This record gives sequence, structure tokens and C-alpha cells, in this order.
Amino acid sequence: MKSRPAILILLVSLCFCLGLGTVLLGEQTDASTIERLISLFPPGGLGDIFSPARGEQTTVLLLGIDRFDRPDPALRAIWLLAFEPPDPKVMLSGVPSNLDLVPGADVTLDSFFGWTPDGVVAPPFLEALERALRVEVDVVVIMDEYAFGALVDYLGGMPLEAQLGLPFEGDVLSGPQVLALHTVFEGDPVSLVGLQASVLSGLLPQAAKLGPNPDLGPILALAPDHADVSINPTQFAVLLSHLLPIKAEYVTVQTILAPIP
Repeated sequence: MKSRPAILILLVSLCFCLGLGTVLLGEQTDASTIERLISLFPPGGLGDIFSPARGEQTTVLLLGIDRFDRPDPALRAIWLLAFEPPDPKVMLSGVPSNLDLVPGADVTLDSFFGWTPDGVVAPPFLEALERALRVEVDVVVIMDEYAFGALVDYLGGMPLEAQLGLPFEGDVLSGPQVLALHTVFEGDPVSLVGLQASVLSGLLPQAAKLGPNPDLGPILALAPDHADVSINPTQFAVLLSHLLPIKAEYVTVQTILAPIP
């Protein structure tokens, strides 16, 4: 495992889902708001999803694809977001799409990726990922390249001082420019996952500048054509509210380049 800065997929998902939750809850998400919302459901109902028990790990699978309107979308990013409320610390693990599941047999993780007839991620892919990484996925978030670029722009672009090794300062890259960088590494998933990590080392501070009540229209417009969550978006937004406020010092990021024994 190799330590990395924070990732782009995390910010995209947090901005989209937490923003949606803020609108649906009618105010900035806080503990009292969550408690009032949970009280609307019967005992033993959805409360455990909204407020995981102390010490209970929640794992969110974050997938990036090229386009939703393709029957066989290309897999661009695989990240796991793990946290244990009320601990604000977050573990982010990036995985190359060509993770070798059986050394010497040319069996890779992306070979299992695809859609079911119902338009959800194929179970064999999830099963292969869970076995290889020794995890249990609770929620799946999928976003396409359009959403990827749109949210880079929403955050104000990526400062060129980010750890990309570029000899420029004092300017930013737009969403389309960040996507153009990704195309350079399309044939090298290991380098691509490293690039994604470096990109978000610059975007994480940008997210902190949004303030408590940003205009969420551009984020909400991404669903359902360019983003999808496997559970009710309101549930997911409240679940992620345990991570607020987003602070870089709480985030540990690693890349996993081989199956976990």
C-alpha cells in the first residue's frame, strides 16, 4: 500500500450527496436536523442507516466511468471511502482498475465490471472486489466524466500548485483540462490512480472555501443523468454528514496495488 493525498472522487461524491442532503433537509445539516429527520421513521427502521453505531465501519464504493449512456461504460476510477462514526477520520483507498486478482492468470478486477439489466453494477464485480480487498461494501456511488469535470469547475478549478509536477503556479486547471490529463494515463491504471490522488490534493482546500450555504444548483443537476447512488440520496447525504466539516488532516489516503492476503 502506498500513501497518497486526497482523491477527486471523494470530493465529487461529498459535494453532490451532502449538497443534496442540505437541500432536502431544508438547512445546513447538523446533529439536531438529523435527529429530527430520524424521528420520522419507526423504531428499528432506517435509524441504523442514518446513524451507524459507534465503532461500526461504513464503506462506500466510489466508481468513476466514462459515460452513463453507454451499455458497456469504461471503468475509470475505483475508490473506497471508509469511516467509523463518530470518529471524524476517513480512510480512502484507491485501486487500479486492472488489479490482478489471480497472479499469472490474467484475471483482473475490471474484467468483471458491467451493468445488470436493471442498470446497476454487476454483482460479480462487487463480489470480486470485496474478496480481493477484504471489505464489505455498504453503498455504491457512480459518477461519469461529465460530473467529474463539472465538479472540478464547481470547486473553482484545481490549483496548479497541486502535486502534479507541473512548472506553473498561481493558476488553476478547469474540469475539461483535468479530464485531459486523465486521458494521458488511460492505458496505465496504476499511474491513473496516482494522478487522481494528486489532483485532489489541490481540490480538497478548494472545497473548504465553499462556505456553509453555496449554490447547489449545478450539483443537483448532475443526477440522475450523470450520477447515481445505490441508496436513497437523502439517506446517503445524512450518512456522510458524519464527516463534516471536511478537514484534510482527518483524511488518510492510500493506493492498494495488490489483493490483500
